[in-house]
Amino acid sequence: MKTINLSPNVSVVVPQMLKKNSTTYSMYVVPVNYEEIRNNIREFGLLTPLLVNFDYEIISGNLRHQIALDLGLEEVPVVFIDAPEEMKDVLSVSTNQFRVKSMVEIASEIRFYDEYYSVGQGRRTDLSSQMKVVKDEKNSAYKSIGQYKINKIKSIEKKVIELHGNNIEILNKELSKIDKDETTLNELDKKLDRELLKRNNQVVVPSKYDYITDKVKIFNSSCGDLYHLLDRSIQLIVCSPPYFQAREYQNGENELGREKTPELFINNLVKLFDDTKRVLKDEGSMYVNINDTCRDGAYQAIPQRFVIEMIKRGWILNDEILWTKSNPKYSPGKRSVRSHEYLFHFVKSKNFYYDDSWLEGVNDEANKFSYGTNNLFPKLISGMDFRDGVVRTNVATTQHLRKMCEERGFYLNHTAVFPEVIPMIPILSTTRPGDTVLDLFNGTGTSGEVSIKLERKYVGYEYNPEYVMASEIRLSELEEVA
Repeated sequence: MKTINLSPNVSVVVPQMLKKNSTTYSMYVVPVNYEEIRNNIREFGLLTPLLVNFDYEIISGNLRHQIALDLGLEEVPVVFIDAPEEMKDVLSVSTNQFRVKSMVEIASEIRFYDEYYSVGQGRRTDLSSQMKVVKDEKNSAYKSIGQYKINKIKSIEKKVIELHGNNIEILNKELSKIDKDETTLNELDKKLDRELLKRNNQVVVPSKYDYITDKVKIFNSSCGDLYHLLDRSIQLIVCSPPYFQAREYQNGENELGREKTPELFINNLVKLFDDTKRVLKDEGSMYVNINDTCRDGAYQAIPQRFVIEMIKRGWILNDEILWTKSNPKYSPGKRSVRSHEYLFHFVKSKNFYYDDSWLEGVNDEANKFSYGTNNLFPKLISGMDFRDGVVRTNVATTQHLRKMCEERGFYLNHTAVFPEVIPMIPILSTTRPGDTVLDLFNGTGTSGEVSIKLERKYVGYEYNPEYVMASEIRLSELEEVA
């Protein structure tokens, strides 16, 4: 084996003489454009020299070295540098700073700098040239990554460790979903939060929990069979079912909304409304809040499919209301940001009860939700846009309820709530004081809260006992006042 000196800086060596850098070899995975790099080297040769120390260990160029071996190259260009043993790893990582990296590789770099080359807060680095180099390299690397990404990756790693221990394979599997565009850093962080909350709640949340009082009945069971309820005992049904492939509610793989196709989802959804005809009064109404989902670059027409199937089953579509949101979720792709959801009004008979005289006492001079406010007979308009009106629709959060639940010893894992105005308008328009309102998907009891405030009775169905407990906390104080 031999070394050929080309210039004062560049030499040529036999690739078998070189030793891989174990730190970066395990840190960086094979890039997606590996074949492109390999083909370029086959055609043009190795144009960029490898950096090696005087022990022939590679500081920068593991990938190029491996390709040289694969191609059977007889010699490769190298630049020898004096890299002290305690500094060779940080120099090796720093030379990869501007490489396009996967999320797994970025996480490996962060662990590398934090674990082996961390400079403690308040510790002087000006007294040691090596420590100063380490600090500068770490700062430079962190600057290129970005503080938001660093914080999120550290948060994700911490939560994976809490859930699964020091299992690097599980961590890398989760992070690789980001590179595949299956999720984002923020969404992955929130998903792990939900998994932690679910595990913690297993200690304090029972497997079965109903909440029953004179005015409120929330059953911890599926709404597919309403055997608790008598025929024609419900005046109004108002609900918001899970959306298609939009959110996981930790109710198992067979939960509604996780079906693989829109057809399966619609079929399972409309079945849940079969027994509602039995319990709904002939003069009663049903309002269903539902939204669409964009998959593979196209909306799935979920609301439209749902309406068609409901009509086929004998329901009468009386009204279609658009809920306009002031804080819509960003819609990626070549389309507008979707800022509305549908609220469909179904009835059993054309002789249903409806009274919108409550509008006469409402001040809506700008006609934000009513038509002809200055006339004797104002009516609702089909677009509920309360962004600058009497009710704002961007305040529907569970922050206060979460705090109350924590005071009771468990953590609430629920964010998909609709604002009170969604059940409020149907309740005011289609029920009387003392009537019973039913929500098939109770969640944390928003419909129940509005019902109690408006002097109605309430029945809810909720599959998750954690949400039933949260509903009890939310509604018990209201019942005492009512």
